Amino acid sequence: MATLIKIDRNGSKHYEGYCKCDRCSGRGQYWWGAIINGSPQFSGVCYKCGGTGQMYTKWIERTPEYQAKLDAKRAEKYAKAQAEWNAKRAAWEEERRKRKEEQEAKIKAEKAKSQYVGVIGNRIACPCTYVHSAHFDVKSYRGFGTDTMYVHMFKDADGNKLVWKTSSGLPFAEGDSVNVVGTVKEHSEYMDEKQTVLTRCKVTE
Repeated sequence: MATLIKIDRNGSKHYEGYCKCDRCSGRGQYWWGAIINGSPQFSGVCYKCGGTGQMYTKWIERTPEYQAKLDAKRAEKYAKAQAEWNAKRAAWEEERRKRKEEQEAKIKAEKAKSQYVGVIGNRIACPCTYVHSAHFDVKSYRGFGTDTMYVHMFKDADGNKLVWKTSSGLPFAEGDSVNVVGTVKEHSEYMDEKQTVLTRCKVTE
């Protein structure tokens, strides 16, 4: 049973009273999610209506004209918020694109510094910075099992990259200053960067 409280200036009618519980749909119990023999299984009393299936609440019935006015305002507000969000997203994407281009240009410029060092077959010696190491497993030359292959990367004072592939690890940390003595095995490129590949190296602090 509903009681009319008031009619506001927009013609909307304000009611209060009992209506079907919106949590249990008037059943007075809540469904815990199981269906047995085609019937939903209920467990426990609905806390919102106390098992009566009815709840006391207030609601408003608006005129079609006023409801249409509210819908129009809501749509306008949503469109404005959506436009602002799209503008922010476009700005974020543009900023991210610029940062990516700057980073790629920086990496490309760094790679362009690296040139070939020495003559293939000749022995060279130069002070370098230990850049990093990577390792992977290869089939053992003994015919069974695997061996660990290390790829050590160095950079000289001019930014030239030197690579040494060996089965030996090095006890250095990234950024350490070292002296590299080795034989130039080949001049190659890796990911658009010129690298001097060394062999039979000796690396000291």
